[in-house]
Amino acid sequence: MIIFEHVCKFILSDVNLHIPQGISLGLIGPSGSGKTTFLKLTCGLLEPAAGSVYTMRLIPEKNRRKLGSMTGAFFADTPFFREEDTVESNFRDLKIIYRMQDNIFDKEYYALAERLGFRSFEKESVKQLSLGQRRRAELGALLLSRPKLILLDEPTEGLDQTARDSLRELLMERKMEGTTLVISSHNMEEISAICERIALLDHGSLRYYGEKELLLRHFAPDEVMEISFSGKMPDLEDLPLRHYSLHQNKLKLTYNSNYVTSAELLRHILAQTTITAVTTQKSGLSEAVSRIERGEKHELY
Repeated sequence: MIIFEHVCKFILSDVNLHIPQGISLGLIGPSGSGKTTFLKLTCGLLEPAAGSVYTMRLIPEKNRRKLGSMTGAFFADTPFFREEDTVESNFRDLKIIYRMQDNIFDKEYYALAERLGFRSFEKESVKQLSLGQRRRAELGALLLSRPKLILLDEPTEGLDQTARDSLRELLMERKMEGTTLVISSHNMEEISAICERIALLDHGSLRYYGEKELLLRHFAPDEVMEISFSGKMPDLEDLPLRHYSLHQNKLKLTYNSNYVTSAELLRHILAQTTITAVTTQKSGLSEAVSRIERGEKHELY
């Protein structure tokens, strides 16, 4: 679906990867690491200074019109609609551009308008809309033609939680239908919920590309377990803990999940005392990105 071969452009340096069809990829990294450049190269808005980019077996900058009919690209800093026209009239123009039959357009348009919540202001001109309203309509327009490839650059900026939830549901549905998703965002919760693979850019270099769970084990392996117990204090001396704290009958354990599992900890403690309640919390993608930003060095296992 998407191939980068030794690609250089602006800060991007010697980027190599292959994104198969149907994959949901989260593009993450510190600000200025090349995420938006990556997306613009993919859809042909930029031409590589060196190396080659192929999207759906086509050279993007030479086939923008052909790819445009199969690709939906959203950039937070790029206007999607004509300002003077209403939301509805902008959609009607897209119907003509995409050559959609009336019944198909009506079905897609009204479903998206209801789920993303722009039906209530469809008669208003775009210039009168708030940022959140504009975003909801723009994302609906992106999804209208059911593109095979969706590229999103900070898509949830300006959206309230209801709209974010609706967008997440729509993207998950498209993913299940075989659509390829590439999402660049600083919202690690959204990335983690939708994406199965991660591409981690750091100062233009591809530091990691692969399964999300492997990245978490690599950069953010810490987990926290809180245990309420009744009985004697368990002996923790032989456990590979980073640290622990005790307050009355509540234990808080921090540990590296690569070295010991939560099940192993529970078995050890259950053998010594009675546990009344347990909660666990894993580190997330935010912690992984923070460690990259702090310049911490890690080696893959």
